[in-house]
Amino acid sequence: MKQLKSALAFVMAFMMVLSLGGCTLNRGTTWIAKSGDVTLPAGVYILNLSSNYSSAMSVLQQMYTEDAESVNIDNLWKNNLDGKSLNDWITDETKGSIQNYFAILQKFNELGFSFDEADEALINQEVETYWSDGKDSYEEAGVSKESIRLQVESRYRSRMIFNSIYGKGGEKEVSDADLKTYYAENYQHIQYFSISIKDLEGDDLQKRKDLANEMIGRARDGEDFVSLLKETEKELLIAEGTAEADVPSRADDYYDYTISASTESYYPEALVSEVKEMEADEVKVVTTDDALILVKKLDPMADEESFEENRESILSAAKNEEFLELVDQWSQSTEVTFNDASVKRYTAKKILG
Repeated sequence: MKQLKSALAFVMAFMMVLSLGGCTLNRGTTWIAKSGDVTLPAGVYILNLSSNYSSAMSVLQQMYTEDAESVNIDNLWKNNLDGKSLNDWITDETKGSIQNYFAILQKFNELGFSFDEADEALINQEVETYWSDGKDSYEEAGVSKESIRLQVESRYRSRMIFNSIYGKGGEKEVSDADLKTYYAENYQHIQYFSISIKDLEGDDLQKRKDLANEMIGRARDGEDFVSLLKETEKELLIAEGTAEADVPSRADDYYDYTISASTESYYPEALVSEVKEMEADEVKVVTTDDALILVKKLDPMADEESFEENRESILSAAKNEEFLELVDQWSQSTEVTFNDASVKRYTAKKILG
């Protein structure tokens, strides 16, 4: 099964910062906020600003999909979210992100946590990767390597606190039984292969339809589904002119996928809706405008090893919303002083407009 992606909060959208315009820091705006004896550099604010800008664009895109007339596409900054101008919405969300940063830091210290050598090594590796990939862009945007480190460290703190609450031995430990129930109800484990029919007509289209129906029929008669998918791919490649010796050799798990709520958009809508209605071990052909998809739905708990490999990601998906509510509660009681000069200087409209 393909590895599931972690759904923990506070994952940064670092790539967005590459689109930031130049905003070299000047005296008086090098820091963004203070709490206790900790002063946070403005670079962390800029990173969160870009992340919340990305979130705003996702919201507007969804609004446009549901009602195109509700979104001003000629001038995005004239749009409103939650009764606020787009710029103000992003500013408020970013200030909230900074408030949460301090809340996480305070809780981390209250719990007596610290990073061990393994944590430090992973943090260093991640920071070096981000920095080496975009040093010039970060510096132009006013983001230092230290700001990236602070943001990465905050994510690690968040994960450690999360696990201390919901992980094994935590005060709100999620049992394996409950987690497996959540997994079975919210994840679709499938095997599939897509046969392209784009722009095909007549005999060529009918041949592919016949091939798809033949393979599903044989699967229903008891033949191994993955073997049939390999055979299908081979037959199509040879028909397209690939020499038999050049047909790729696929591992069985090449055709395995796990669909979660956070990854549904990566798959054809028809496929997602169909597999939710299928029973375990059922096979069928799903037809889209561009493809015939041979698919088999598997029992998500049939592969215990895969469940264990992805346990952290599943736990995150199950409890992330509840955890965010906790962070918001901590944030409300965390005293933070913002540098108004920095907040006014680093707005989404000025930097990204």
